[in-house]
Amino acid sequence: MKKRTVLNVLAKKYTYNILKALKERPRRFKDISQACANEKMRSERLKELEKFNLIKVRVERIKGRAVSIYEISEKGLKTLKLAEDIKRLHKEL
Repeated sequence: MKKRTVLNVLAKKYTYNILKALKERPRRFKDISQACANEKMRSERLKELEKFNLIKVRVERIKGRAVSIYEISEKGLKTLKLAEDIKRLHKEL
C-alpha cells in the first residue's frame, strides 16, 4: 500500500483551491463549493486535509443545527505558502 504524504494530497485536484478558500476565512462545507463543486470530492479532500492537520474542524450551532466549520491551520498556511511559491517558480521557468 502506498504511503500518503502531504505532497501527495497537495498534488490532488481541488486541494490547493480549498486551502486558498479557507485562508480567506473559516467556512461551512457548502461554502467551499466554489473551490470544489463535487460534494463527494470535497468531502474526501477535507478528510485528507484534516488527517494531515492542514485544516481544523469545529462544530458550531447555527439556528439549532450542528454545523462543521473548516479553517486552515498554521501547518496549512505554511503548506499553502510553499505551494504558492512552487507555482510562482514554475511560471518563471
